[in-house]
Amino acid sequence: MTAGEDIRPPLRLVPELGWSSGPSTVDRSRRGPDLIDLIRLVGRRPGENADSPNGCEIVIFETLCVPEPLRTPAYALALGDDGAAVDLLPPAARFFVHEAALHARVGDEAVMADQLEVLADRADAPVRLVPFSAGHVGVLRSSFALPAGRRQADVLDRIALDVPSSRAEFRRWAGHYRNR
Repeated sequence: MTAGEDIRPPLRLVPELGWSSGPSTVDRSRRGPDLIDLIRLVGRRPGENADSPNGCEIVIFETLCVPEPLRTPAYALALGDDGAAVDLLPPAARFFVHEAALHARVGDEAVMADQLEVLADRADAPVRLVPFSAGHVGVLRSSFALPAGRRQADVLDRIALDVPSSRAEFRRWAGHYRNR
C-alpha cells in the first residue's frame, strides 16, 4: 500500500438505509436504529430542514428504551453509551415509546425519573406513549425508524395516547420512580 492510497472500505447500499461504508445497526443485529441510520434513512444532513428536497418526516418507535436522540446523558451512560448528549435531533421526527420502556429500568430510580421528566417536558419533539392496553399489533414487533406514511406509522397514530395524555403518564411514572 502506498502513502496516497485510500484505505476506506468501498461504499455499499444498505437496504432501506442508503449508502454506507461500514456496518449499520441492522448489520450488527441490534433491533433499534442508531442516529446515523436515521440520517441515512431520510437523506438529510445536519442543518437541512424537512422542507428541503431531501427531507421527509420520519416516525421513530422504540419498544424497550428511550429513542437515542431523546436520551439524557445519565440514561445513555446506563445503557452503555458514552453518555454524551446527542445534539442532532431530526427536525421532522415523531417519536413513540412503548409502555414497556417505562418498566425496563435503565440505571437507578433517579436516572429513570429524570429521563421520564425530560420526555414529559419535550416541546421540540413531543413523545407519544403506546400503552399495553393497545394490545399486540403485528407490525410493531420491534423498534424502527421509517418515513411517515408507512403502515407502521399509521398504526402508531391510531393506538398511541395523545401528547397530553402521554406527558401525564411520563410524569406519573417519573413520580413513581422518585418515590421508590
